[in-house]
Amino acid sequence: MAEIAHKERAHALLSASGASRWMACTPSARLEENFEEKESVYAAEGTLAHEIAELKLRKHFTEPMAKSTFTRRLNKFKKHELYHDEMLRHTDTYLEYLQELALSMDSAPYVAVEKRLDFSKVVPEGFGTVDCLMIGGDTLYITDFKYGKGVPVSAENNPQMKLYALGAYFEYGFLYPIKNVHLAIIQPRLDSISEWTLTADSLLEWAKEVEERAKLAWEGKGDFVPGEHCKFCKAKAQCRA
Repeated sequence: MAEIAHKERAHALLSASGASRWMACTPSARLEENFEEKESVYAAEGTLAHEIAELKLRKHFTEPMAKSTFTRRLNKFKKHELYHDEMLRHTDTYLEYLQELALSMDSAPYVAVEKRLDFSKVVPEGFGTVDCLMIGGDTLYITDFKYGKGVPVSAENNPQMKLYALGAYFEYGFLYPIKNVHLAIIQPRLDSISEWTLTADSLLEWAKEVEERAKLAWEGKGDFVPGEHCKFCKAKAQCRA
């Protein structure tokens, strides 16, 4: 099983997960380079939940495995100090959402789990890892599992999700007739499922806007712009703005 080491996931300077920040405040990406990455307990808990979710998705969609193999791998996660039984329930909610989505399609979709996507055509050295992507008919489905219970995150116009969609479109667009893109963010601990659909054409139109912002961010240029996006910025304590 080609599992992703979630904790060691490489992070691009202009990552998809930080896109709402570096698009709003372009010089923040280079400023953040001066600060080390610190993982909170909540992030570590999220990582563990993602690993359990990945195991379940692979078993169901991409890698048939014996019950004993699945149980052995799951038991390894259960020994982790941050493991809670509710992780099984919440990851089931995520799996069930995807099962229902796949069943709603006319034929079995193409599915990729924990897929690394390259969107460097529009963002210098840009890449990220999407939790799950499906392609069914003329629609690309991008789904993100968030284990946090802070605030519900909306899929509408979400730059992280749209960058994943761009990466997927660049990789699969010549194989599949993708005309529509469906974005979904599943946050089981908040009972939140946010969905949003856009056309592939409008996604490609948005890519032009991203390209301009990404160029500024890569060069460390532009104005410091304070706002809601500062909350998770590693440089916020030192930032003059």
